[in-house]
Amino acid sequence: MDEIKLGIIERLKAIFDQLKPAEKKIARYIIKYPDDVIHHSISELADLAKVGEATISRLSRKLGFKGFQALKIELAKEISNLDAQPAKTHSIVSEIILSLNNLSKLIDEKTIKSVAQKIINSNKVFFFGVGSSGVVAEYGALLFTRAGFFANYFIDPHMQVISAVGMDDKTVVFGISSSGNIRDTVKSMKVAKDSKAYTIAITGGYESRITEVVDKTLYIPPSGIEGGIPKISPIVCQMVILHIIFEEVLSLKKEAIEILKKGNTTLQTKKYSSKAEKI
Repeated sequence: MDEIKLGIIERLKAIFDQLKPAEKKIARYIIKYPDDVIHHSISELADLAKVGEATISRLSRKLGFKGFQALKIELAKEISNLDAQPAKTHSIVSEIILSLNNLSKLIDEKTIKSVAQKIINSNKVFFFGVGSSGVVAEYGALLFTRAGFFANYFIDPHMQVISAVGMDDKTVVFGISSSGNIRDTVKSMKVAKDSKAYTIAITGGYESRITEVVDKTLYIPPSGIEGGIPKISPIVCQMVILHIIFEEVLSLKKEAIEILKKGNTTLQTKKYSSKAEKI
């Protein structure tokens, strides 16, 4: 986790699914009561969270700290920085802004450039996703189709696998999954990779199952733990990642810009030219 530039709370959310049951108990407590945690000793926290002190020490090391005391110091700094930020007018807007700020810390320009080059050298680009991730998959296919690429998306797991078995080393496939642990998406991406396609995951699930079966992983900030109300921030971050890759592709392939402009001109005919025009 050292290379992931996220705060303690975000890192806990990111690795939550991979934690042991006792570690999840202390992680939940830290996420829910960070202001209290910085005032507790390790023995007090162990008692409150109903875990052993060794569990707290182990989790602290997983987060990259030598021990609980070092974790507390860093957590106190993070809380101080959050308190200094101005209040936002709406919680959803605040959530999206925070996620995008965290996303900016995760973007690696070298990786973006290498993925963009893979797309330019490919014959086909596919996007796999189920549920809300399917919306992102459709959006990705739309972006690259408009720039003249052969792009398609599949939200049905069976169609994902059927298409994946016929892929080759000139195919690029994106697997979209906020958690990274959706069985169908992971299976489809593995089939695609076994077929020699270049596979890329866009996920907030650090060390999740999908990261084990793809060639490259692009991380977004984690969306949270154990379900709850669906969040829009992962969708926004995934779309932003695709846009960043798309713009990099356009910068490297000038003819794609011309196709995009031509498409935009053609689409103008789909709009009403004046209020007087009849429906």
